[in-house]
Amino acid sequence: MQAMLWLLLALALPAFANAKQPHIVFIVADDLGWNDVQFHGSPQIPTPNIDKLAQEGVILNNYHAQPVCSPTRASILSGRHVIHTGIYMPFSQGTALRLNLTYSLLPQYLQRLNYSTHAVGKWHLGQNVLKSLPTSRGFETFLGYWSGAEDYYVHTTKGGYDFEDNLRTAFEYNNTYSTYAFTSRAVDIIKSFNPQSAKPLFLYLAYQNVHWPLEAPQSYIDKFKDVPDQRRQLVCAMANILDDAIGNVTQALQQAGIMDDTLIIFTADNGGPTNGNEGTMSNNMPLRGGKNTLWEGGTRVAAFVHGAGLQKSGYVNWEKMHATDWLPTLVSMAAGEDWHKHIPPGEPAYLLGDGMDVWSMLRDGSSSPRTEILKECHQDHQPLEHGNALIVGDWKLIQMGMNPEPGWYPPPGQNPNTTHYTLTCGPPPAHADPKACQSAFCLFNVTADPCEYHNVADQFPHVVAQLTQRLSEYQATAVPPVAPEGCTPIIDKQGAWRPCDAP
Repeated sequence: MQAMLWLLLALALPAFANAKQPHIVFIVADDLGWNDVQFHGSPQIPTPNIDKLAQEGVILNNYHAQPVCSPTRASILSGRHVIHTGIYMPFSQGTALRLNLTYSLLPQYLQRLNYSTHAVGKWHLGQNVLKSLPTSRGFETFLGYWSGAEDYYVHTTKGGYDFEDNLRTAFEYNNTYSTYAFTSRAVDIIKSFNPQSAKPLFLYLAYQNVHWPLEAPQSYIDKFKDVPDQRRQLVCAMANILDDAIGNVTQALQQAGIMDDTLIIFTADNGGPTNGNEGTMSNNMPLRGGKNTLWEGGTRVAAFVHGAGLQKSGYVNWEKMHATDWLPTLVSMAAGEDWHKHIPPGEPAYLLGDGMDVWSMLRDGSSSPRTEILKECHQDHQPLEHGNALIVGDWKLIQMGMNPEPGWYPPPGQNPNTTHYTLTCGPPPAHADPKACQSAFCLFNVTADPCEYHNVADQFPHVVAQLTQRLSEYQATAVPPVAPEGCTPIIDKQGAWRPCDAP
């Protein structure tokens, strides 16, 4: 019966879906800070290839992700908020945690719209069973690692090797820097397409850079020897090599003759960990906080779109968008009609807080249908995990859970008073209370005060009451953290991580 329904749906697709659909290259940077790209005003790290794409496209300055890795990746690929997936925290290596197998993911939607789908890089959405892997979740091919953090060269994590070509352990990449391996595979995939290709390309390219461990080729590290902190030197080098890699990808698109037919999406997965948090030194100035927090520095991330389908470009867009919006937006774009028409029979319901179609906003600068952004919440206002936070219009209500980066941290070697950040807030307060907004809700006007200098909860108690009530509506649908399910992944006789049900 379901097969018959899908046949009827395919026959009913609009003419646009059978016309030339744009290729999609979706690039995710890991732990890249707001202030780690030049298009946000910092001259410390040269990122000319990223900057060119951003400035020619649409810079998304009010785009929000989750404050840490697996939650954002789940949001992008499922279109569902973490309060519904239960993925509030990153998956630890060797556990039976995974993204719900009943969800249709973005590549599965795009496959049904005739796309050829490929994943390169980091997965981090489950690896304990074969059905949780990328090639079981809509991607035709995969090269990369299933876990969340590993050595860039020898690809080991917690005692096992983790680098796979589809389902095969790819030991031949041992001692190859991951950025080189990922870029080479991405270029090879792009070369197999041309302007006459029967199917459009969806390439999900999730780089490891600039996540710890901090590792880069010495030639890149040497460029930043004047930066007065070794951790920051390494982050600069890793961001710089990421930029070169993206330059190679765009060159491949041009050489294949499909650059003008390609929509490029670039986003960080979360705000950068700053000030030594997690042993690293990304940067989010002038925003407050960083990775693992619900401050803007933890969730408002570097992002842009470039290329095919955009009727207006070369500007900064300040309309609201969330990581969950990519699935409905790209499905609507690819189908040429309302994405809801392509939800498969039996798909679990999408709920309040899940993704919205913002394609018209991206395409021509129209107002976003999104007026609210839920950062995270838990039932009964419990400040679990990262806490509770909601943006409605100009206002942000926030109650912190964990708060490892409570303040504003300029990167070593940069004077914030002489740096022309594209987001201007003035000098930050001299002191940030590490316990701020934990015992009670804080309120910020993040339109006028995006750097969260001024808690105005006492001045606007009626706004706090209104947003608290609205937050409770989201909290009513929030689920507990996802629990392990089934057997745990194993390390096989060759020393490689494998799903527990792999032959």
